[in-house]
Amino acid sequence: MQWLLALASGVLIGGISIFVSVSLAALIFTGALAEHLPRGVEIALVSAMLIGLIVSVAGSGSFTIAIPQDRTAPILAIMAASIVSSAPAGADADWILLSVLAMIIGTTLVTGVFLLSLGLGRVGNLMRFIPYSVLGGFLAGTGWLLVVGALRVMTGLDLVSLDEVVLLLDGQEIGQWLPGLIIALAILVASRRFSLTIALPALLFGGAAGFYLVMLNQGESMASLAEAGWLLGAPGASASGFSYSGSLHVLTDANWSSVPLQWEGILTVLLLAAVSIMLTASAMEMLSRSDIDVNRELRVAGIANLAAGLGGGMVGFQSLSLSGLALKMGGGSRLVGIVAALTCGAALWFGSDVLSYLPRVVLGGLLLFLGLTLMGRWLISTWGKLPHGEYLVIPLILGIVATLGFLEGVLAGLLAATILFVINYSRTSIIRYVLSGKEARSRVARNPDDEARLLEHGAQLLVLKLRGHLFFGTATQLLGRVRERLNDPARPALRYVLIDFRQLTGIDSSAMYSFRRLHMIAGQSGFRVLLTDLASRFQDRLRMRELLGADGIFEAFVDMDRGLEWYENQVLAGFGPARSRASQSIVQRLSAHLEDPAALSGFLAYLSKIPFPKGYELIHQGETAGDLYFLEEGEVSVYLRVSDDQVIRVQRMGAGTVVGELAFYLGTPRSASVVADGEGMAYRLTRESLERMEAERPEFAVILHRFIADLLAERLLRTLKTVEAVMD
Repeated sequence: MQWLLALASGVLIGGISIFVSVSLAALIFTGALAEHLPRGVEIALVSAMLIGLIVSVAGSGSFTIAIPQDRTAPILAIMAASIVSSAPAGADADWILLSVLAMIIGTTLVTGVFLLSLGLGRVGNLMRFIPYSVLGGFLAGTGWLLVVGALRVMTGLDLVSLDEVVLLLDGQEIGQWLPGLIIALAILVASRRFSLTIALPALLFGGAAGFYLVMLNQGESMASLAEAGWLLGAPGASASGFSYSGSLHVLTDANWSSVPLQWEGILTVLLLAAVSIMLTASAMEMLSRSDIDVNRELRVAGIANLAAGLGGGMVGFQSLSLSGLALKMGGGSRLVGIVAALTCGAALWFGSDVLSYLPRVVLGGLLLFLGLTLMGRWLISTWGKLPHGEYLVIPLILGIVATLGFLEGVLAGLLAATILFVINYSRTSIIRYVLSGKEARSRVARNPDDEARLLEHGAQLLVLKLRGHLFFGTATQLLGRVRERLNDPARPALRYVLIDFRQLTGIDSSAMYSFRRLHMIAGQSGFRVLLTDLASRFQDRLRMRELLGADGIFEAFVDMDRGLEWYENQVLAGFGPARSRASQSIVQRLSAHLEDPAALSGFLAYLSKIPFPKGYELIHQGETAGDLYFLEEGEVSVYLRVSDDQVIRVQRMGAGTVVGELAFYLGTPRSASVVADGEGMAYRLTRESLERMEAERPEFAVILHRFIADLLAERLLRTLKTVEAVMD
């Protein structure tokens, strides 16, 4: 039974595809090309059969239906009209027809190559970066072209001038297009109350039956209806001109030189086809709750269009509405799409004369429904769902498409979306967080006296950590924040500005002007700028402009930690060399915890004095922790080996600090190595000495543990202050 349901569904969808294909052919072959409409119907049905069959068999979605598309047909109609209007004075009807067919086939072949290339290059996902509002403008503009094309199909007017538009209000012309508008509105209303599966075919066939019922009751004959232009063709009459024989005749006889002149239209078709397939694939994923391979859909559509072009057909690709209909009716069977394509082939083979009985008003009504649906979906349904700025891009594109042209509308929309993006991105803060020297500290562990000095003078440093992309819009924020701090009377004079670029994704060349202004402000105000983690290529640009390394105003550092260390050293250098600064040694700090200073010698008896040269390894990464060190003189660095050939410096420690206490107390292996940066001296406490101290002099052990706890608490408090400043 399942195959019977799929068969019936395929026949019904095939019937709708025939209606759509014929209406699109009527859209292209109108006006001066109206006498060749049977050729246009054949072209459309060839595409419906070949493209529909290939996509149904090879597509990633088993329910996918593909037909000639209402999104690209209006562009083909404009291109065809351009060929007609620019034809040489002596060109006959056959020459014009062959040129139009060459344009259609050439566009189809180029589209096939383009889509296939996109799929093979696996760039389908990149199409998702096109702004949503621009896509909406594309489709709303396509809807407008469908509406205009529907009026042309029903009235025969070109509608390229204001005089012709005014003629639509003439009593006779109203009678030609008003019934089509009624049919379109009836389909629109019925589709909201009933399933489109039922509403669309019922109203299309019902509209055709109603048309004949009214006309025949008024005494009209088939011949008079055809002569008055109410029917698609003249039933029983053969088409004028040469006998169509596929694309081979066109390849040999057509005026192919006119095709490149339509490059704007061809480019628009390529863009619309690629974007539409991407949108359709995304929507089909939501409908079926299954994975749809966008690149595979592009490849299959490309192959299908190449086949259609070689067969003399027009551009076509996946249809979201018919694919959704096939999913509902046929349960996702590929048989539905295959039967629908073969139904179009049967109409091409057997029904070329029967199709001429189709009333233009019904076909025009279908085109009006499709056009009004697109315009309503993107002009009305998106109101309130998009930010006002993005929404305005949609009517902008629509207005330019209606007045100037489709490609102009597309380009204007892309330009407007780009400008809107720049404005919105400029409002996004480029500065991740702002700190002063009170919160931002290097990984150099210093004695408490130097820590106090850095804290006291920390307000003279401004730290700006950047993120995102720096260009002329966001660079203004950077200068504004520096000026704000510079002109703040409640804070000490600004002496240093550190700018960290590690999380910056890029720097626009226009941002270099902002660096020049920052350099000028720094020189006038007397502060220095530290640039950390700035890529070498940007450093080279600054050097070329004599902004870096020339006068010392700008200084570059490998990372933020090295920049902060340099700043701290500059501040502490103002208090004299490290040896001459009034600082407590580790011995003095320990003695301050003893109630009896004379007991210091007894405490030190449990420690061993370790002098060390430069390069001496006090602690080795991975070894068992059996001791800790009280650094009395000199400096050491902590290194983390992450691989055999990569070692990272994670901290630097000076006199008055403790080294190795965490692993010593936790009993875990050493997490890093500690190497002396120069000559120095430390006091070493082993685990055995600590156990002996706890047994012999427990009061010393309590003092030691309290000292270590105070040290760890100070580190934690400093870290919390930094986190609070970052989160503020």
